[in-house]
Amino acid sequence: MNHLQVGADLKNIGFIEEFISTSKDIPENKRVAALIISTEVFDNIAEHAAFTGRKELQLSISNMFFPRLCFSYRSTNFDNLLHALKETKPYFDPKAKRYRGFGLLMTKNIARKVCYRQEQSRSYIIVYL
Repeated sequence: MNHLQVGADLKNIGFIEEFISTSKDIPENKRVAALIISTEVFDNIAEHAAFTGRKELQLSISNMFFPRLCFSYRSTNFDNLLHALKETKPYFDPKAKRYRGFGLLMTKNIARKVCYRQEQSRSYIIVYL
């Protein structure tokens, strides 16, 4: 299993992309999907998570039966993400001048499975490719 710990700031998205691009645990036929998913999940965490303590996350990659990405971070508003998964529909945000709400839907559609789990001290988004 490979790990990357990075500050949850959009300026660090290149570290996520490099980590995914060079991981030996992601087969070439899954790499583009892994890049799309990882940048989308990272963006959502960086933009919307209410961090406790340091604003960073850990991304782990493994390949036991299927390639797997595991995002782990400390957040006090993980319930908001779970609510957004159920309620949010894609829409145009005139203030941002772009469409929003497609990322979670896209991630769900190109992944084999996505699991959301919260434990006492950490929140997890686990994506099977």
